[in-house]
Amino acid sequence: MAENHYYVRPVAGVWHVTWNDSAELIGSYSSQHEAEALGQLLARHMLAQGRKAQLHVEAPEVRTPSWGRNRAAHQAVAA
Repeated sequence: MAENHYYVRPVAGVWHVTWNDSAELIGSYSSQHEAEALGQLLARHMLAQGRKAQLHVEAPEVRTPSWGRNRAAHQAVAA
């Protein structure tokens, strides 16, 4: 029996949901919560049909807010 894998990944500030590591995009969301909810819904749907399914969520990108970048830049200049 083939297993279905759903992936939730951060890409350039948005969250992409893909299926079986395909390049085909199921959805793109601004929040991780929305993307995970869709992945869970799709996995539950497959499980309800008697198929195997797993959801994989990658860690969010580490992003520095603009005020943090500016403060670090000013501290570097002052030093």
